[in-house]
Amino acid sequence: MTFGEAMEVLSSAVLNGGSAVSHGFFIMQVPRDYEGTDPVADAERVRKSLGLPEDSVGMMTAAEVLHVFSSASADFGGMHVEAIATAGLSNHVVAGDVLDNYPERRTVSDRRAADLAGTINIAVVSPVPLTDAGRVNMFMPLVEAKSAALADRGYRETGTTSDSMAVFSPVGRERVSYTGTGSDVGIAVARAVRRAVGAAMERRGEHPVMEEPLRVLRNAGYGSERLSEISGMSEEQAETTVLEALSDQRCRALLDLVMFVGDRAESMASDGDLSLKGVVIETVENVTGEKVDGSQDVTEAALSAIIRNVCQ
Repeated sequence: MTFGEAMEVLSSAVLNGGSAVSHGFFIMQVPRDYEGTDPVADAERVRKSLGLPEDSVGMMTAAEVLHVFSSASADFGGMHVEAIATAGLSNHVVAGDVLDNYPERRTVSDRRAADLAGTINIAVVSPVPLTDAGRVNMFMPLVEAKSAALADRGYRETGTTSDSMAVFSPVGRERVSYTGTGSDVGIAVARAVRRAVGAAMERRGEHPVMEEPLRVLRNAGYGSERLSEISGMSEEQAETTVLEALSDQRCRALLDLVMFVGDRAESMASDGDLSLKGVVIETVENVTGEKVDGSQDVTEAALSAIIRNVCQ
């Protein structure tokens, strides 16, 4: 895309990233096994081939750009925002986790679709000039909306290991500094990004990959030591028992359900609304055949029931 006027931009793009002035933007497709030693030079060659201005901002993805490319707009409080996105999730990860099972995820991604896509690229165009702080601030609704689009589709993950973002804004004297999730422009940004990323994921047919259960539990604070405390077994025996129980698909589905809604159920219960916790406890009892103490934390209660009964 090209702009009819100079646009100020802040981005993590491969080509002309950082803080700059730009007249164009593009997302280039690279091979699924791309290991370019000079990605800037590769992006520059694509820019020239497209006839885009020298100051254009360029991003890379292994996704089929013409297939997953998506754009969306949103209006709020008189602010009109455009968002552009490509999305693929073979290397999706929870922020802070180490992606140590990439080969497994790639195998799943290859099986689901012919094209391996492992990046979420997003650009938003602000309708108003922004200060430096305003451009930085706008990354908040942008990134949070990206993660919300993932959560909408059942992902625990918050993004991929190679996401790239850009915020474009016109040049002007009257600049906006606050563009966070409570501002009119921030709300419009979040809505546009959520729609664009969601549409790109749907075109790709992406959905969550089943994670190794002990990893899921560790990430939620239920490592071998905690499982040992709950079960009264040794750490090794507790892990072995949990894995045996979760080999039953109904048990595994139960764990996924509890991990997804457990915290919300406890939060609602602390405010006096026991409806969700009651449904979860009833489900745990139906699947395991074990009586559950309703005063327990719902996740801990479910694990205890699973361990006791091993879902026979």
